[in-house]
Amino acid sequence: MERVTLPDEKCSGLQHSSLGRELKDIFDHQRIQTHFQPIVGLKTRSVFAFEALTRGPDNSALYSPAHLFRLASDHGCLLEMDLMARRVSIKNFMKAVAQHQNQAKLFLNVSVSSLMNVDHRSGLTLDCLNYYGLNIHQVVIEITELQPVEDSGLFLNAIQHYRKMGFKVAIDDLGSGYNGLKLWSEVKPDFVKIDKHFIANIDKQADKYRFMETILTLAKSMGTKIIAEGVETEAELQILEKLGVDFVQGYLLKRPSPSTALTLDYKWNEVVQDVTNPKETVKLLCREAFTMPLSTTIDQMTDELLQRPGVDYVPIVEKGQVHGMVWRRELTELLASKFGRDLHGRKNIAKLMDPSPLVFDINTPLVEASREITENGSYDKGTFVLTEQGQFKGCGSFMELLRVITDLKIRSAQYANPLSGLPGNVPIQTMIQQYLDRQSPFVVIYVDVDNFKPYNDYYSFEEGDQVISAVARVLKESIGLQEAFIGHVGGDDFVVVMPDMQYEMVCQRILKGFQFASLNFYTQEDRHRGGIYAEDRAGEKVFFPMMSLSLGVLLVHPGVFDHTQKLSSYATRAKKGAKSQGGNTYYVVDSRQVGLMRA
Repeated sequence: MERVTLPDEKCSGLQHSSLGRELKDIFDHQRIQTHFQPIVGLKTRSVFAFEALTRGPDNSALYSPAHLFRLASDHGCLLEMDLMARRVSIKNFMKAVAQHQNQAKLFLNVSVSSLMNVDHRSGLTLDCLNYYGLNIHQVVIEITELQPVEDSGLFLNAIQHYRKMGFKVAIDDLGSGYNGLKLWSEVKPDFVKIDKHFIANIDKQADKYRFMETILTLAKSMGTKIIAEGVETEAELQILEKLGVDFVQGYLLKRPSPSTALTLDYKWNEVVQDVTNPKETVKLLCREAFTMPLSTTIDQMTDELLQRPGVDYVPIVEKGQVHGMVWRRELTELLASKFGRDLHGRKNIAKLMDPSPLVFDINTPLVEASREITENGSYDKGTFVLTEQGQFKGCGSFMELLRVITDLKIRSAQYANPLSGLPGNVPIQTMIQQYLDRQSPFVVIYVDVDNFKPYNDYYSFEEGDQVISAVARVLKESIGLQEAFIGHVGGDDFVVVMPDMQYEMVCQRILKGFQFASLNFYTQEDRHRGGIYAEDRAGEKVFFPMMSLSLGVLLVHPGVFDHTQKLSSYATRAKKGAKSQGGNTYYVVDSRQVGLMRA
């Protein structure tokens, strides 16, 4: 593979400064290096891809990529720098993945200015991939340095050129550049990266939270996966998980390094399995499947399927990596066409295979898989591929998935409260005991509706049932964490069990959510008055303020309790403390302290 070199006229211009001469030396000796930062899937909590990040030589003023590429641009050799970075990134990626034996994807940065450069020869990236043996389906072209594009037609043609060859396309730093949304609508990328500005402190800034909600709605409608950049705190990560962001990238997960090891610096809390609302994964559905390599011809595939009349699909797998799927129905249609086998038989199977079958990691929850299949309308094929850390494991059936989901719903319904649909007392106690057995910190929130009985007596039981349903809805909307468990003890009492995380923020969202929802349950007159006049337990007519929530929060630490009965006495303190505050508040009891803390 030829090295990227500078034309003589550009070399001469670099001799007039020390930095220019260093830049020339970098070109002459290919003295750039590549660091890789993982892009992590939040559904599987595993590495999905690595972004290649170019650095200059160590201990150099041009080590920073910003300085390196800016100087190259100033001297008119940005295209050559971009091409050299691509070549070295691919070369170093292949070395790194060979050492760690993984099949993650590679995000390869390509600047808009390089794409639009008249000297940019098409096919260079593909030539480089072929030379180093990297499959095109493993590479995502990441468009960087968004800027106004004078000839949008030329730019879109360049993008389409990459797509036709089989590359996926990503747009970098949406929100930081020019015309990001316009570019999104025109390019229709497979991935969009959200600039770190919108991620920083998203757990504290409501406007950023709403922005991400809007972006995710747009992405879903366009079939685009979202990557949140610059994730640096656990609180940010938890909010992104709650929102349903597809992928994350940032220092919290792992800093860039020359390695492509799949281990992350961040460790998620182990998810407690709920026997009544199971989080079983698609691993249950994994079945062995007949596969063929990427070198297969259509003739060879035809012969194999003739010998296997019961096989309707064949995954194309090379070195453990899934490259696509061949469907018997589509092969039959091709062979039935005029001169079908004579015309196409010697062609590689890549001409026929589906390059983007539905793929799930075996750790994907069944419910998540079912939702994605339904949203994508992918059920017509009947089969999906299962992988583990990018390696092919087998295939699963949509029909079997549907059967298992149905069985789980029936099992869950046996324990559910009929009004709220939430798990009742037995699963609540089971869940708390599971957390105790894990010996890790967690939080129990006891939820009680203030002034519910007088409301129920004054309005009606039917109205009261609507209030209970509203509480259940507010809890689900306010929490939303995969690890959180929401149960319904009965009446107006609910319980939330969750890992030791941002319980203050969760409590505030619950209180605000119900405060807003409760307005719908009163007449205009009662809302104006701020409550109702109803009989108390002694039969006296007294004024009761509008309903609110009291939240008793128990912080549970390892080793304090060994069973749920002892925990109950502390729970009573938390509930009484919350009720004594007058409503619309939360009260915290720390299991390690004798005293109480008021929040």
